[in-house]
Amino acid sequence: MSNSHKVMKDGKLLHGNAATLHLAKKAGGMDQFLDQIVEISAVAAARDAVKSHIAQASRPALRVVNGGKK
Repeated sequence: MSNSHKVMKDGKLLHGNAATLHLAKKAGGMDQFLDQIVEISAVAAARDAVKSHIAQASRPALRVVNGGKK
């Protein structure tokens, strides 16, 4: 479990494992909570990969080299 979570519960700020457990309870269990985190991370990674691929594919295959023949 991550100790970086912070969440408000009944006007109190929960930190660390208590916050993680509260979020897991709201999500319907630890498995569902982790599935949500993995899904969000996977979508973000896929967007970055597609963006990188499109940028790479839109570059020209050949480039002009300064200097060439003399």
